This record gives sequence, structure tokens and C-alpha cells, in this order.
Amino acid sequence: MKTPNKILNSIKDISTIDSTIIERLYGFSKKSFLLIAFLSIMVTYALYPFLSTKILIWDIVFLSLITYRSYCTYLFYKKPNKFTMQTWYKKFALAAIITASIFSLLGIYFIYEVSYYYQLFIVTVLLGVSAGSISVLFNDIRLSILYILILLLPLIFSLPSIEDMPLNNMISMILLVYIITQITTLYSIYMQKKEINSLKSEHMFMHELFKNAPLGIFTYNENLKILDTNDALGDIFKRDREDLVGMNIHQLPDTRPKNVFMQAFKEGSSAYTGPYTSLFGENFWFDIKAFTFKVNESYTGIGMIENKTKEHTAIEELEYMVKHDALTGLLNRRGFRSYIQNMVTDIKHQEYYSALFYLDLNQFKSINDSMGHAIGDKILLGVSERLEKAIKDESILSRLGGDEFIVLVPYISKNEKSSTEKMKQYIKNIQRIFDKPFIVNDIHLHIQASIGIILIKPENKDTDEILRHADLTMYQAKTKTNHIAYYNHILDKKQKELFMIQHNLAYATQRNQFKLFLQPIVKMNDNSLVAAELLLRWQHPTKGLLSPDSFIDIAIKAGLLSKITWWIIDKIFAQISKWKHDNIWRLAYISININATQLIEKKFAKEFLKKLKSYGLNTSDIMLEITERSLIDNFSSTQEVINDLKSHGIKCAIDDFGIGYSSLSYLKKLSFHTLKIDRIFVKNIDINPNELILMKTILDIGRQFGYKIIIEGIEEESQKESICNLAKDLFYQGYLYSKPMSINDFETKYLAETITQNIQ
Repeated sequence: MKTPNKILNSIKDISTIDSTIIERLYGFSKKSFLLIAFLSIMVTYALYPFLSTKILIWDIVFLSLITYRSYCTYLFYKKPNKFTMQTWYKKFALAAIITASIFSLLGIYFIYEVSYYYQLFIVTVLLGVSAGSISVLFNDIRLSILYILILLLPLIFSLPSIEDMPLNNMISMILLVYIITQITTLYSIYMQKKEINSLKSEHMFMHELFKNAPLGIFTYNENLKILDTNDALGDIFKRDREDLVGMNIHQLPDTRPKNVFMQAFKEGSSAYTGPYTSLFGENFWFDIKAFTFKVNESYTGIGMIENKTKEHTAIEELEYMVKHDALTGLLNRRGFRSYIQNMVTDIKHQEYYSALFYLDLNQFKSINDSMGHAIGDKILLGVSERLEKAIKDESILSRLGGDEFIVLVPYISKNEKSSTEKMKQYIKNIQRIFDKPFIVNDIHLHIQASIGIILIKPENKDTDEILRHADLTMYQAKTKTNHIAYYNHILDKKQKELFMIQHNLAYATQRNQFKLFLQPIVKMNDNSLVAAELLLRWQHPTKGLLSPDSFIDIAIKAGLLSKITWWIIDKIFAQISKWKHDNIWRLAYISININATQLIEKKFAKEFLKKLKSYGLNTSDIMLEITERSLIDNFSSTQEVINDLKSHGIKCAIDDFGIGYSSLSYLKKLSFHTLKIDRIFVKNIDINPNELILMKTILDIGRQFGYKIIIEGIEEESQKESICNLAKDLFYQGYLYSKPMSINDFETKYLAETITQNIQ
């Protein structure tokens, strides 16, 4: 590895360094120290929320380096003979390289730890520093190139690996083009300078520089009168050189660059990057630099203009693409977030209410699936076009993604009641766009939207909360007949409660909060114990003992059902194994409730049978109860699994039979062992003759398919007698015989009794 001294020697060897250049390097850099220190502080301030201690350490190191460089500059002017000119140059070059290296850490390391907008901020800072470095290091072309490469090359290699940054590859390519352009420019200037060094005449130097420079270059006096120009400047403005010479910059209508040329006489150099409108009304984006040099006891200014219009236009188009939906041209999620963030920080937001309407197309998915994405895209375009016509000009329209749209009406009114009334008119206008069908390829498609409505209160600056409330309200609207819902804090309270239940549910198994209960299953004719159903309860830390109805749906949505089910299986298998070991096992089987979504888990049957074997149990010891509703929703997926389990001797029961919608269809296709008739058919059977007829019909259906039948929910003797009059070869469970009880209580009460008959 090369040492710093060797690197610096290499730099010196390839660049002609004399005392004048060294003086200019120190002179120009002296003016930049305060600015670059301020920039580092601003960067630290901007990135501190993400990087905290890391960025503070970075800033301290950087400011220490700037302090050292300032001290070296002070010594250079106060004690120039302290070191040789070669040593002074090495000190300057090494400090400049370290400065670039520290800045490059933003693009190498810190850029991975911040959000997209701050990533763009880092890119902008590094571009700004690279542009500024040219002004400071202009006299040493090779050091300028090295500085830019150290500063930007690591960033170019970092950007493609940032996966969550949109168009990262394109930005990287643009930066590469920028570096190539800058290096090409610097190289051209370097070659010109090298040629100039061989020229004996200052006139030849100026002539060749003007003639060959790829930038627009001109000279001017202290009155800002243009003295001479090169052909490139004429090419930029599409004017002859004669038209430009003699012009006074003071008289130009666009005065933005004027201060740059004036400042150069005061400080030696100055720069400007930004828009410019020419005398002839042409709009440009220029990178302008100005310098001064002394000729015959007077100073002359040199202006350099680089036309960045194409690059700037490309960046603007890139920014537009990042913030807008490619299909509709509306603001996308990122663009909308940017807008609403600006809105809530506007001073008007302190007094005004704003309205937000969150739309979701109800039938869109089925249309997209059945008719294709091309039709779906035309519908989305149609919706966006109708919305644009329906809302006022000051309203903001966004497509968040998929079939979700947002209409935002900022600053609707200072009065809450007035705002609410105006919201109602807006909702009517929005609903009207769905009155007429959308005609696509001569197909008339009737579409409606669920709309969640939020009144954004003044000074509410939490955009994440606003969007969360909007999303929550939109989903509430899907349950409404008119598909409209206004935000209510109760919705948020319920959502937070569900979230907390889901959060606690994730740790319920490891914290041993689940409790297992058993409810006896007995013969109808003599109350002899046959089996038991395993029931799950959750001892919630604050809500007490919860039944599965309170948390199973949440477990399914959160992906926790599998974890809970296997915990249940392990616990009851271990308990049965213990009872068998203690020789007190007296049941035909214990039934376990399984949701059909659990059955379609990969390799469920294989794992279930493997666990039976590992605990030393028989397949007859367990019956799986599958609720009718979950079976209907997953029938085609579960059919093969149920048949596989049956082939190994596992009995299956249909739980809550009769409350679904497709019972007969799968009674015919799947050969279950048992039907468990839901308690809803038992509740009024002793007082309503029609209920008795319905029960008889269900029993007849079950017998036709050869099912054993268990009646659930028998709580009164009269209910039992009514069913006994229909059939005596039934089984039942319910409070009449026994409530569910803990495993220990069940063992004490029942397993010491005489062996009962089994269901065969």
C-alpha cells in the first residue's frame, strides 16, 4: 500500500506546482473554511435524527480537520518560510484528500441508514461540495480531479445497492455522467493550462484558452462590461461573438448571476448554479464561475458558463417520476406524503381544517382478475379523470397504489361545522362519478367505492396518524351499506385494542398464558362418559379469561395460528401419554379443534402423525374437529389432507354443523366420522315444534351418510328429552352434564371411574 508521502509525491510529479499556484490554493481555500464548516453542521443537524452519535463523531472529526487547515493557512501567511513550498503543498494536498474522504463517508456509509429524502439530501450535498471544490482547487487540476473522484465515486458504487431508493441505478448513472463531464472539463482545462505554460505570450495564452475551452468563457472589467468571449459562449446563446462583446452585465434583465461577477473582484472567485433567462427570453440552467487576475496594475474578471440545462431537466423529470404514478400521472404515495407533510407545516394549517377522502374501489380486484390488467388500468384512468373533473382546482388527488385513491382538500374552512358541511358536498361530488358505468371495450362496468372521510384538525402535524386513521376509516366504510364512514376516535380505540391483543397473543405460548379445558361427551340414553372435547382459553394479563372467539381470528390474520395449534397438540399429547402411563386413560378419544387453514399448512398430516408416534399414542386416541365455516372457505385445499389423515386412522368431525352454506356438498365428497350439530338448533327445541322438525331432518341426513352424531349445547333436561324422543343412539355435550373444566379437575372427577363404552 502506498504511504501518504508517496501519494503526494505522485501528485506533485504529474502537476506543475509553483509558488503562485500554492498561494492561490491557500488563498481560495481560506475563504471556503467557514462555509464548509457551516455545511458540515447543517448536514449533522439534518441527519442527527437518524444517525445520532455517529454523525456527531463525523462532524467533530471534520471540524477538527477544518480547524487544522485554518491553522496551516494562518501559518502559511504569517510564517511562509517555516516550510519549503513543496512541504506547504504536501500539507495542503493531504488535508484536501482527507477532507474529501471524510465527506465521502456520507455516500459510503451513512446513506444506507437514512430515508429516501435524506438520501437525496446526501447526494445533493456531495454534488454541491464537488462543485465548490472546483472553485477552490481550480488552480491544481489534478488535485481537483482526485478530490472529485474520492468524493463521488464511492457514492456511485453505493447507490445501486440501496434497494428501497427509487431509480437508484438511474441516479448513479447520472452521477457518473456528471463526474465524466467534470473530469473531461477539468482535463481539457488542464491540457490547455499545460499548453499555456509552454506559451511565451500572455496574448497567446488567452487566445488558445478562449478558442479551445468547452465552456463559455468571457472576460469583463470592473464595470461588468464584457471585453471578449470565446466561440463556446456564442454557441450557448446562439449568438455571434460580435453581439456579445461590449454588453454590460448590469443591463441584463435577469440579474441573478450579476452578484457572482461582482463578488469575484472582492474575493478572487465566486460561483452560481441556478436558472437564468437570457436577453432573448431563453431559459437556461447554468453553472457559473468567476475569477479575477491582475494585468498591468488592474484587475480583469473571467467568467465561465457551463450549460447544465439538459442535466437539470433530466433531474427534474427524475424527481417527477419518483413522486408521480406512472399510469395516471397523479401523485403517488411518496409524492402525496411529501405534499401533506408540507401542508401540515404551512402556517395556514394552524387555523384551517382540511378534508381527506380515502377511496378504495370495491369490485376492482374481481374485474382485474377476470378481465385482465389492461381493462383494470383503463378503469383506474377513468376514475382518475372523473375525480379530476369532480374536485376543485385547489384539491389534491393521489393514487396511493392499486385501486386506492386519496382526495385532499386543504384549508377547507376555519370553522369545524362549516368544514363538515363542505365535506358533505365533496362526498356527493365524489360519489356521483360512480353513478354512470365505466365503458371499456364496449363493456359497461358498474363500480362503487368505499370512502373513508377524515376532517384534519388545525395543528395536527402527525401525517402517519392521519393516513392511519384514513386507512382505518376506509376499511370501516366497506362494512357500511352506503360504503361511507367518517373517522371516529372509537374506531382508533378498537384498532389499538386489537393491536394490543395481537401483540400479547404473540407471547402467550412462551408465557404459558393458554389454559386447556375438557368438556365431557356422553351417551344420550344413559349419560355414560365416552370422550371429551379439548377447549382452549387465554388467561389474558388484563382482560381475564378469553374464549377462542375473542382471539382466533386475530391469530389467523397475524400468522400465529400454527404456533398456537402445535402448542395445544404438544400439551394434550403429553397429557394423554401421562394418563396412559399411569393406567387411568378411560376415554375413547379427545377431540381437538383444528381450523381448516391449519390443515393446508405444508406437511401438516405428516407432522401430526409424527407427533402421535413420538408420544406413543394411537391414531384412535384423537379426533380432529373442523369447523364448518373454515371448511367451506378452504374445501378444495383441505380435501386431500383430510383423506390422507383418514387413511392413517385419524377420525375427523364436522364441528358446528348446520350453520354453513354448503354442508351437503362436502358431506357427499368427504367421509367424516362424526357430525357435531351446533347449539343453535338446540336452544328452542323444547318449545318450538319447527325446531324439532329441523333437528329430525339433520339427524336423518347424518344417518344417510353413516355419521356418528354429537349434539352440542344441551343445557336443560327438557332439551335432552325432546332429542331422545327422536333418537337414542346419539351423544351430547353441554352444561346439563358438565361445564368445561381444567385438565386436573377432569382427571379427578372422571378418569377414576369405571371404563366407559367407546364409539366404534
